[in-house]
Amino acid sequence: MKNFRVKVQNSDGSLDFVMINAETNREAMDLAEVRGYNAVEATIETSKTKFFSGRVPDSELYHFTRLFATLTRAGIPILETLELLVNRIANASLRAALQDIASNISDGTGIRASFEKHPLIFERSYLQLLEVGEESGKLPQVLERLTLLLRKRIQLRSMIIKALTYPVLVMALSFVVVVAILVKIVPRFKDIYARFGGELPGITKFTLRCSDLLVNYFPVFAAVIILFVAMLYAGKRTAVGKRIYDRLVLSLPLFGQMFHTYEIAGFSKSFSMLVHSGITVTSSLDLISQSVDRIPIKNAIYEANELIRTGRPMAESFDSQLPWLPELLNRMVAVGERSGNLPEMLEHVADFYEEEFNNKVETLASLIEPVLIIFLGVIIGGIVISLYLPIFGMARLISQR
Repeated sequence: MKNFRVKVQNSDGSLDFVMINAETNREAMDLAEVRGYNAVEATIETSKTKFFSGRVPDSELYHFTRLFATLTRAGIPILETLELLVNRIANASLRAALQDIASNISDGTGIRASFEKHPLIFERSYLQLLEVGEESGKLPQVLERLTLLLRKRIQLRSMIIKALTYPVLVMALSFVVVVAILVKIVPRFKDIYARFGGELPGITKFTLRCSDLLVNYFPVFAAVIILFVAMLYAGKRTAVGKRIYDRLVLSLPLFGQMFHTYEIAGFSKSFSMLVHSGITVTSSLDLISQSVDRIPIKNAIYEANELIRTGRPMAESFDSQLPWLPELLNRMVAVGERSGNLPEMLEHVADFYEEEFNNKVETLASLIEPVLIIFLGVIIGGIVISLYLPIFGMARLISQR
């Protein structure tokens, strides 16, 4: 992997640079497009400026931001605060980045400009809020809002992981069990049936056929599965593949609604915080659209923002992006726009969608267990029944004799 310095064009026409880890110029530009940037060109980074590309978990960033807010509110100078925090950060990439930031600030570089040299760690909304805090003299308050935002993001993401871990583990274990039965156990029953002779039931023939195929062509099946996973992973790294994948995910029964609600809850919380900090609506939407993960929702926010720039009301612009921007969000935005209370309305929307997300996760957890039990009962129970049906038939024949 190489570090590429990708030149991107912002929505207002200005140019910016982001650092992307990739193999080729084309891949770096594609990855920038996937992240919501309008890439212009990509060049290999050869400057002596230190860029740290290691990923930093949200939990580490939250821990740093919380300590940063606490120390700055206590009146400790920024440079001294960063030097104190360097020794308290466990993540190597974040620690190295903070050392570089402290060095830049001691040389007279501004806070935003120093943090901006590490775009893979600090996203643009984070940088924009740092700039607001730096210019307004309210950096501790801004950092506290950032801490709250990161905490909410971690909570929502942990609930997503919690909701998906159980079904994924059960499905993986079930797959292993079914393959083991077909490869190890079914062939032994086949030998027994061959010695007794006679016509086998249709379901038994089907099970034996599946076992034969799996035993004889196991390397082929394994290669197909590995190839499919590799193609899925590679496809997600392209702009077109990511768009198709996100649409499929958002259209899934139960899971699609959960992911959609998760994105809207995060969008509402970020939008509320940015507007409350004094950032304009269009700039806020521009920043948020680049941090949203699902492409259809990202595009909906971008299109709504472009309509707002042309002078259309915010509520009407949001309404044009149904169903990706849901109706309740649009109605609350309309109320906030008319009353001049937009940040408070967005805060209420964020709270509502967070609660809605919690309810969806609980509903999914309550539904997924019986569905998985029935599914496993049908698959594994069907295999067992198909294996024992001929034995029952043989027992009847023997008893008749």
